[in-house]
Amino acid sequence: MALVQINIENLRNIGQAQVQFGSGLNVIIGPNASGKTSLLEAISLACQGRSFRTPRIDQLVKHDAKTMLVVARLKIGNENQIIGLSREAKKTQVKINGERIAKTTELVGRVAVFVLTPESHELLDSGPKMRRQYLDWGVFHVEHRYLEIWQKYHRILRQRNSCLRRQLSRQEIQAWDGPMVEKAEQLHYYRQQYLSELAPILSKYGEQLIGVAPNFDYQPGWDESAGSLKDQLAAKLDNDMERGFSRLGPHRADIKIKVAGKQVQNVFSRGQQKLLICAMTLAQLKRLNQDCILLVDDLPAELDPEKRACLIEAMKETGAQVMVTATEPNLIDVSVWEGSKMFHVEHGSFQEVV
Repeated sequence: MALVQINIENLRNIGQAQVQFGSGLNVIIGPNASGKTSLLEAISLACQGRSFRTPRIDQLVKHDAKTMLVVARLKIGNENQIIGLSREAKKTQVKINGERIAKTTELVGRVAVFVLTPESHELLDSGPKMRRQYLDWGVFHVEHRYLEIWQKYHRILRQRNSCLRRQLSRQEIQAWDGPMVEKAEQLHYYRQQYLSELAPILSKYGEQLIGVAPNFDYQPGWDESAGSLKDQLAAKLDNDMERGFSRLGPHRADIKIKVAGKQVQNVFSRGQQKLLICAMTLAQLKRLNQDCILLVDDLPAELDPEKRACLIEAMKETGAQVMVTATEPNLIDVSVWEGSKMFHVEHGSFQEVV
């Protein structure tokens, strides 16, 4: 699988563009605010139905335009697949090979896209939400039943929380505990299984990129040593009723990333943190064991030439199709990647560098 070509009309500062990609490394070079990140956004939009920068699709439409269009041509095996997404009058339309689909969410899972941006450090710095997203995104691509279980769990959780907010009886609240625990245990099983498979791959990339093997300390969202989740929900019911929401369950899970027993935020430099997040993403790519697309915005930032070369080599080993951006061509050493392509962008206009 590879993204062969993308056509863009009126997305941010890109008026009209057509870019034909190579199946390996694609480097997009240009000054700041020239359209590099917008190109990556267009790829994300076509393949996932959403941007990695904003949940509001109208923010992507060029300020002086009424419509936006992105069309991507992918090669899957021996077949071409055309995905088109348009936005007009605050309505989004998506077609796959000319057939309209009902929701943009139907694009998720068709193509595995992973994204690394300068904001990815929030995976370590922010609260547990982003770390849960990292975990759930990886599990979903490996076990497709996971999404359905996740959705059912969160529907049940919303019902239980609604009962808590409305101060219904204990019996009415606890009627949701059984279904909630059933789905929680399924999510917990798949998360544990995935992390156990991911751990040795992460160790490999950690050693390769940082020189140390990081470890995951998975916290499921309740204290497993204190008995079953069902018993703990019952024991904490008074607290939940007082606060109006459920404080235990997979929606409260977290991953602590540690080196030698210490959290990496306390011992790693910003450059090391960036390489760690790269290692975590590459580990997911490798675990998935299928063709993927990796989008890397501003790869050189905070990395010296040796580390940049090491990262490019590690990306090559995954077998993914890679799109990276940089401000200058000498910041990316493409010599280790045969068949790489380079594009120059300025004012939203792209030209392949031959």
